[in-house]
Amino acid sequence: MGCGLTYKLKKFTSLNKTKFPLKPILRKNHIFWTLGTITLFVVLYSAVHFYVKSKIAQALKIELASTLHVEYEELSLNLLSSRLSLENITLAHQSLLNTAKISNLSLDGFGYVAYFRHGTISIDHIKLDGVTAAFQTKDTTTTEKPTPSNFKEKIAIQNFQLVHADLKLVDRKTDSLLFSAEAIAIGVNDIKLSSNTLQDKIPFTYSSYTLAATAIKTALGPYENLHIDTLKSDGAIVLNGVELKTKYTKVALQKHIAKERDWICLKIPEVTLSKFDFKIEQDSLDVKIPSVVIKGLALEMYRNKLMPDDYTLTDMFGKTIRNLPFGLTIPCLLVENGSVSYSELVSPTTKPGELIFTEVTSVMKNISSVGSKPLTIKNKAKIMGAAPIELDWSFYEENGKHLFKASGVISNFNTEELDAFLRPNLRAEAKGTIDALYFTISGDEYVSSGDIKMNYSDFSFVVLKKDRLGVNKFLTTVVNIFTNDGSNTDEHGFRHGQIEVERDPTKSFFNYLWINVKDGILHTMVGNGKKE
Repeated sequence: MGCGLTYKLKKFTSLNKTKFPLKPILRKNHIFWTLGTITLFVVLYSAVHFYVKSKIAQALKIELASTLHVEYEELSLNLLSSRLSLENITLAHQSLLNTAKISNLSLDGFGYVAYFRHGTISIDHIKLDGVTAAFQTKDTTTTEKPTPSNFKEKIAIQNFQLVHADLKLVDRKTDSLLFSAEAIAIGVNDIKLSSNTLQDKIPFTYSSYTLAATAIKTALGPYENLHIDTLKSDGAIVLNGVELKTKYTKVALQKHIAKERDWICLKIPEVTLSKFDFKIEQDSLDVKIPSVVIKGLALEMYRNKLMPDDYTLTDMFGKTIRNLPFGLTIPCLLVENGSVSYSELVSPTTKPGELIFTEVTSVMKNISSVGSKPLTIKNKAKIMGAAPIELDWSFYEENGKHLFKASGVISNFNTEELDAFLRPNLRAEAKGTIDALYFTISGDEYVSSGDIKMNYSDFSFVVLKKDRLGVNKFLTTVVNIFTNDGSNTDEHGFRHGQIEVERDPTKSFFNYLWINVKDGILHTMVGNGKKE
C-alpha cells in the first residue's frame, strides 16, 4: 500500500516536471504570432497605402493631364480614417485666365462598404479651403463636338464646403471683368450625382445650401455695374450695400451713346428675400420668392434730352414682367423709406430740372410671369419733399390685351415747389396751391382715358423767356387768360376734367402716366370745369 502511493506521487511529480516547461513555449508562440500578424498587417497596410496613394497621384498627374494640369506640395492619406488631404494645389486649365490656387482640399469618410457592395462612391465631407481663381469666358471661335458621357458611377456626398474663395470671371475678348466676389463660402448638403442628373442644367441634386460672399461685382451690360457689399443666405437671403450704377459719369456717358439713355445710380442699404427657391427642368428656369423687403432705396436718374431720341419700342411694366424669359413668382415686394429723383437736361445753358419723391413706400403684389392675377402696386410718397402723394397701379391681361388702371391723390401742394423742374423743362413757373387732386385712368398699350378733379386756388402760370432769365409778359398774359384760377367750382370746391391720351410706344409707362395727368390738369384748368 505504501509502495503504491509512493509510486503515484513520483509519477505525478514527473508529469508536472514535463508539462510545466511548455507554458513559456506557448507564450513565445503567442507573441510570435501576434508580432507576425501585426508585422503582416503593417506590411499589407503600407503596401495598400502606397498603392492607393500612387494611384491617386497618377490619376491627378496623368489621367487628368489632357484637360487639367494639377500640382500640389503634399498628399496625405489615412485609409483607416478614410481621409485624403492635398496641400497647396495649383490648377491649370483652358478656362482659367491664370493658374488657380487651393490652400487645402480634404476628403473625409469614404464609404468602402457602399462602394464594394453597390458601386456607389459615398463621401461624408469634402472641403475646399482658400481658393483663388480667375476664369475666362468660352472661346467662341472654336466649336467642340459633344462627346457621349461614359459616366456610370453614383456619387453621394453628405456635405460639401467651399470656404474663403476669391473668384473672378473675365471676358476672353475684351479682358473686362464680368464678375468677381471675395470670401465666398458655400455649403451644400446631401449631394447626389449620377448619369441621370448629368443630363440636367444642375448636374446633381441636393437637399439644402448656404451661401455667403463679400465685395460682389458684376457687369449688367455695357453701361451698368452691380456691386453688393455682403450676401448671406441661410434660409433667408440678406443683401447689404447694394449699388447699381452707370459705369460712366453723367457727362462721360454721352460720349459712349448715340441716343438718349438714362444715367442711373441706385443704392439700397438692405434687401431681404424670405426664401429663394428655383427649379430647372430641361431649358426652363422657375424662380419663387415668397417676399422681398427693400429698405432705404435711393434712386437717382438723369437724362440728357439734347441727345437724339431713342425710338426703341418700350413695353409697359406689366407686359415686361409677363414676357420674362423665365418663370418668376414674387407674391409680395415691399419698399420702405425710399427716395427717387429724376432730372432732365433740356438746354445747355441751364441746370437740369429735378423732380424729387421722398418717404417712398411701395407695396407690390402678384409679381409673376406665369400667374393670372393682376399685378398691383400701391405707392405713397412726398413730392418735392412736401406734398403727400398716393399712386395705385394695376396691370392685367384680358382677351390677349395688356391693360392697366391707375389712380392717384395729391394734397396740400404748393406749386412753387415744382419751379425747379418747370423752369428748365417747360420754361415756366407756377403759382398757387393745389389743395386736392384726384385722378383715375384706365387703358391699354395704345390709348387711355379717365377723369380728374382738382381743388386749387390763386393759380397762375409765368412763362419765361428762352434764356429763362426773364418773364415773357405777352405769353404769360395769353396763357392765364385761358387758365382758370380755381374759381367756378362745384359745391365741394372741385373743378373737373377729362383725360384722353394716345401713348407714344417708344416712351416708358411713367411717361404714359405723366401725359395722362398733364392732359387732365390742362383740361381742368382750361375747360369749363364741369363733371361730364
